[in-house]
Amino acid sequence: MAARQKPGLRKTNVGVRKPGKHRRDALLRAAYDLLCEHPLEEITFLDIAGKAEIPEGSAYHFFANRYDVFMALSDKLDQRFVALVTRPVPARARTTWQDLVRHQLTRVARLYNDTPPARKLLIGGTTPPVFQQQERIRERLAGQVSYEVYATYFELPEIPHPRDVFFYYIELTHVLFSLSVIEHDRIVKPMLDEAIRVGIAYLGLYLPDTLPPRSVGGQS
Repeated sequence: MAARQKPGLRKTNVGVRKPGKHRRDALLRAAYDLLCEHPLEEITFLDIAGKAEIPEGSAYHFFANRYDVFMALSDKLDQRFVALVTRPVPARARTTWQDLVRHQLTRVARLYNDTPPARKLLIGGTTPPVFQQQERIRERLAGQVSYEVYATYFELPEIPHPRDVFFYYIELTHVLFSLSVIEHDRIVKPMLDEAIRVGIAYLGLYLPDTLPPRSVGGQS
């Protein structure tokens, strides 16, 4: 592998001007489109630049290599998941905390299934180790976000290191999502159901069967 294509190299893109931002965004869109059609490991930096109709030499002004493009795209995709899980939950879907687990994991699985690049970059079986390390950081943030969502709808008991608990919950359920993608190229219903069972069982080690609901927007 050429030194330039080594995973982990990143461009900071600090102070990118508007025309440059358009080109950078075009490269990200090109990578997204290519990932919808091809395996991650088959896509080259030249493919991405060509799809974006940007000379390869110019593309290196914005990204160090294809891994840098994929990492930046992963960051954008992760923002979709954060926006999704923080979206208001209908009262009927949060009667109990177990219902909330089902609702949130179903939401997440649906977004993965609707977004091939997210499956390939975030939970696929061919992502480079540096991506997996970055994903651990993202999932720790997701654990914090998840804890805050549950605390919005329910009065949570005092538990040691609650954000760590919800991080482990994210990790455990995403292992099953990842296995499903590796075996079926998507999250199939039986694996979603298994992830839900695992999530409820794990959180059940720390949460009682029934939690008092909080009043949210005049609803409890």
